[in-house]
Amino acid sequence: MPDMGLEHRGQGTTGTGRGHARCRALLDAAATLFVEKGYAATSLSDVLKLAGGSRTTLYEHFGDKDGLFRAMMEEHCARVLETMAESAAADHVADPEERLNRIALHIAETLMAPRTTTILRTLISESARIPDLVETFVRVGPERTRAQMADCLRDLDARGRIRIDDPEMAAQAFCGMVTGNLLMERLILPDRPVDFAAVERYVRAGVRLFLRGVAPSSQ
Repeated sequence: MPDMGLEHRGQGTTGTGRGHARCRALLDAAATLFVEKGYAATSLSDVLKLAGGSRTTLYEHFGDKDGLFRAMMEEHCARVLETMAESAAADHVADPEERLNRIALHIAETLMAPRTTTILRTLISESARIPDLVETFVRVGPERTRAQMADCLRDLDARGRIRIDDPEMAAQAFCGMVTGNLLMERLILPDRPVDFAAVERYVRAGVRLFLRGVAPSSQ
């Protein structure tokens, strides 16, 4: 997978192993501190203290704190989508319910991840100041997630496993069913321990409800 975070500014950061390692350390330190302290409370000095390196290196490859956040966000979204694509692959499982369960559980687990919560809460709190980052997130996160979901539904329809007329609309509805309640609770109560067994029951119930509306007609 391309390391989107390290190449965000197009500065050839992968030119040397040492340069790549310095950028990797800065990005990992920023991600750790954003999760632990929050975006507003994290300073570039904090990042440099944890990662080492110089402000020159940081400014050259990421620009500023917003640049670090953008790089972390884009890399996180890329990882999530790559794993989702693997879960959605037709050769993983033929049964449509199990295939959709895998995707839905991946989406739910992503929402429960501290880094996802940090990204979402930061975008909400800083949206007026960094609207371009919000637009970027929507494009590389939710929109691509729905596109992958639509492709999966389109494939299941072509195989005769479900009946669906509008894969894009159905993908939006599916993602809403999986994320709506979980997302609200996670944003409001980010420190509440996650009951993963309850999350899985919720997700599997949502998939069953979804499939009742797209089951192929009886022959």
